[in-house]
Amino acid sequence: MFYCTAPGLIMWVLDWGMRLYELRKKLDGKVIHLGNGWYSLVLGLPRHRLDGCACTSPLAHFYIHHAESSLRELHPFTTITHLASQNRLTIQTEDDLPVQFLFRKRGTAGAPEITPEKHARISALNFFSVKPKPSVQWTDKLASLADRTRSISEDVEKIASDHSSSTVSSGQLQTDALDQARALTMVDIGLRLEGPYFTPADPSRYKIVICFVAGTGVSGAIAIAAAFIDMKRQQTAIRTENNLSTPKRVSSVPAICSSSKSSASSTWQRCVVFWSVRVDDYVELPFFNDPSSSLELRVHRTSKDRPRLDIAEALASVCDEAPGDSTWCYLSGPNAFIAAGETACKAQAGVDFYGARWDI
Repeated sequence: MFYCTAPGLIMWVLDWGMRLYELRKKLDGKVIHLGNGWYSLVLGLPRHRLDGCACTSPLAHFYIHHAESSLRELHPFTTITHLASQNRLTIQTEDDLPVQFLFRKRGTAGAPEITPEKHARISALNFFSVKPKPSVQWTDKLASLADRTRSISEDVEKIASDHSSSTVSSGQLQTDALDQARALTMVDIGLRLEGPYFTPADPSRYKIVICFVAGTGVSGAIAIAAAFIDMKRQQTAIRTENNLSTPKRVSSVPAICSSSKSSASSTWQRCVVFWSVRVDDYVELPFFNDPSSSLELRVHRTSKDRPRLDIAEALASVCDEAPGDSTWCYLSGPNAFIAAGETACKAQAGVDFYGARWDI
């Protein structure tokens, strides 16, 4: 019996040893407020974590630990960074790669205001009854760090604006004040990171890639869009180099986890992102702004008065524009949204898909 269980125990110990080894070091990061309750988390990932990896997939997730929010919790996050292109574009002498995550503060809307009189009565009642304390979302605690500086930033911007309207030669002063205000929207933090863990997906094998995402599920679509933008840039650079009839190319930067040859021969021609988001939660994200890459972003805002995104209809509209082209769909969001997307993809002939589910 021992000989049967020994390999599994060894693998279990080795797995936990590798996890603890990655979590031992705290990484420097920043929390940036993007507006309307959306936040960006930027960390410096040690480059050696990508050594020897076959990371052709743009989809990767990490487990993040923030001791100030919770001592025991490790939370999975899909990175919005395309690690292969980031690894190639970052100067090789740099030890860390900037890796970015996106999350949204859920908040506790509707919580009753507690006055001193109410607090005294509630405390007396709690003495005789034991009730669980209301849990605070892990992401809310993380977002609160940036919220503490946001009000200061708004005050600085207001002072800068008022000063510019009352003083003629205050251009430089206003610029400095606005730069200070933007800096105050970021807060330095320390976190521990486990990963990356890559999802086996290769969009470059398909002519058309469609992302159906809802809410914060847009993270994976941003990473896929980054891969598409990077591929288009490499193709443009190769065409430009060929047109100039330069000698044989000698690259001084090793292509780790990616290659220009694979980008040049890629069949990926089109990338369409359908983002379903509630009207009250919408914010213009700066990660899709690249008009030269022909990336298509279609935002579907929903509310009580607006219908939900019809994935089957949207998928058919894209496929009908290029019948016969190989198509792959990425689905991310609530389970019901992913299930609706899987049903639509199965009904559409010749469409492969992947549903990003955290639960197994």
